[in-house]
Amino acid sequence: MAGTPTKRAPRKATTSRAAAARSSAAPVKPRVTLDLDSISKSKVFPDLKLPTAPFTFLLNGHTYELRDPRDSDWKQALELARNPFLLMRTALVGADDPIDEPTEMEMACCRERLGLVSQDVADAAELVADGRISGENVVEDPVPTLIDRLTAADLPAWKLNALFDNWHSYYKIDLGSGKGLLAALLGVEK
Repeated sequence: MAGTPTKRAPRKATTSRAAAARSSAAPVKPRVTLDLDSISKSKVFPDLKLPTAPFTFLLNGHTYELRDPRDSDWKQALELARNPFLLMRTALVGADDPIDEPTEMEMACCRERLGLVSQDVADAAELVADGRISGENVVEDPVPTLIDRLTAADLPAWKLNALFDNWHSYYKIDLGSGKGLLAALLGVEK
């Protein structure tokens, strides 16, 4: 039969159609190897008997509390290892809490921390008027915080060393191993 069309068999799905069909299905979640949402410090450091109470110290009649330095965010670890003041500030519980009846030295430390130009508002206004500084750094009444109180305290270097030694010992951080604070902060001292 000339001129009669022949029937074709139905086509199979091509590779690209099959791939499209598979991609529209719900993605398969990979198996979780480590659940950081539920892991605890005691599980990571099973051989350490970590204290449950915070480390506290008394200085000039004021009590301060320091967290375990290992609880610092990992993104800050390198900077914290290089800067003992920043490490102390990060671990100081309530570092940003306002203090009552600040001394002149605590006010000066607050102004320095905030990058404020002058202690005297009249002097600052004159500097702004002369165009020597921007008005954005002039604050009449900055609020000193606990870190300003600690910074303003007279603290000889040997007492600061005693503080750091006792703080690290309290949280079972061995800096004598020669690995340094960065290893301790990242928890690789074991």
